[in-house]
Amino acid sequence: MEFRAAFLLTISLTVSVLTSTGVGAVEPPVQKPVLPPIPAMLPPKSDDAITPLPNALRQIQQEPLLLLPPLNGEGAAVAVTRSASSRRAANPDVDPTVQLRRWQTVASAAGMQPYTWVSSGDVTARLALGVQSTFFYTDNLYFQTPGRTTGQAMFELSPIIKLDLGDPQGGISGAGSRQSEYYASLLYVPTFFYHLSEDIDDYAQHFLGEIGRVNEVSRSVLRVDYDERLLASSENTSPEENYTLLDASALTEYRITPLTTLRGKASRRSISLTRGTSGRETWIGEAGLVREISPKTKVGINAEVGHIMSEQRALGSQRYQQALISVDWKPTAKLGLTTYIGMEWREFTQVVPRGLMTSFVTNSALNWQATEKTRINLRLRVHNEPSVIAQGSLFRAVRFGSDLTHDFGVHYYTTMETTVTRRQYDSGRRDWEPTVRIVLGYRDDNDKLHNRTNIELFLQWHERLRNDIPNADVMRTQVGVQLTRYF
Repeated sequence: MEFRAAFLLTISLTVSVLTSTGVGAVEPPVQKPVLPPIPAMLPPKSDDAITPLPNALRQIQQEPLLLLPPLNGEGAAVAVTRSASSRRAANPDVDPTVQLRRWQTVASAAGMQPYTWVSSGDVTARLALGVQSTFFYTDNLYFQTPGRTTGQAMFELSPIIKLDLGDPQGGISGAGSRQSEYYASLLYVPTFFYHLSEDIDDYAQHFLGEIGRVNEVSRSVLRVDYDERLLASSENTSPEENYTLLDASALTEYRITPLTTLRGKASRRSISLTRGTSGRETWIGEAGLVREISPKTKVGINAEVGHIMSEQRALGSQRYQQALISVDWKPTAKLGLTTYIGMEWREFTQVVPRGLMTSFVTNSALNWQATEKTRINLRLRVHNEPSVIAQGSLFRAVRFGSDLTHDFGVHYYTTMETTVTRRQYDSGRRDWEPTVRIVLGYRDDNDKLHNRTNIELFLQWHERLRNDIPNADVMRTQVGVQLTRYF
């Protein structure tokens, strides 16, 4: 414990030292590049994936062009998600309905945050240093039932360290070229939590590392994601998503024809809890074939198989198979629909025998640039997952989320995010979890390549309603301010 705390303190001191000396390391300022005309919002995936993009335009792409979203979003779930416009390009297969956690948006990808230090040569190296601080008050710190609630003022501090070698976006090679480009990306964001009215502090570590190789026709990526999740944080995390995640995966894609792409992925996912015995390990294999049938439409067939092993032997294990059809449709530059829809077959190995379960599953997302200043995203996910709070009991979740972002001008914006989740447990328990987050934000520069300061005032409300126990409903409200600063 003391060693880890000392390690994290050393990292924080390193950030301070590098920040104080960063002026000498940064290259002389240059004029902002003049980018070619583009639509008001680039869709998450471009229809022009086969055509190489100009370098300046490639820098501001929201996501890599070639990759498909994963079929299984376990481990990526958040109570409220950020707008799709802030998805991390460094993670090339973000789930369309369950986006990465909020801390991962602080250091998004190449060209998505200012760099403190840049070195050009045979291999380009970029270092981004920053800090995110959050002050908030919550009336129910540990998400407890009435009579057990604890109000608390909290302060969170997250140093941001991101190192890119090569192009984490996986820049596409020139036409007719199969020359590969290698890249590596490391993101480390520890978070320190301080209770202002008590002598209590805590911390959590977040690490994401990946290496990749990409050319005009293929991509290969190895990734490790480690995420410690605390319930008493500004994330407003659901208890069902309050665990430590370790996810290692290998992904490869190959464009077998100019219009057809083959995809495969293998993952090992480990979920552990500080308290409780509902931890588990999951092995997942995925495969997909996608065909571009028109410049605006792609369709595919996909399969996923998984083996889930619980820490507690009495909970047994589960095996599942999914067969899905995918559709990626972009009728206009401002409207896009991505959907996976299909069936799942799940088998159980338990002390008490249980038959095969067959169910409908889907991941769907609709992204709409309503006006030049307004963006709307809608998400729907239906899936099955073992519980971490109900001793491994399987639940079926229907999750609908939406977010709306409106720019008042160059500097000010507002966002409203809502999520409603219904969980039906095989024990008979039913939960409803609505969540709302309202944000008023200020950004120093609307150009993400040069924006170094972001300030948000936020109000969050989160409720959980249960049907199996009287007086077990839980509600939490949080209000605070968050500052993100790059040096």
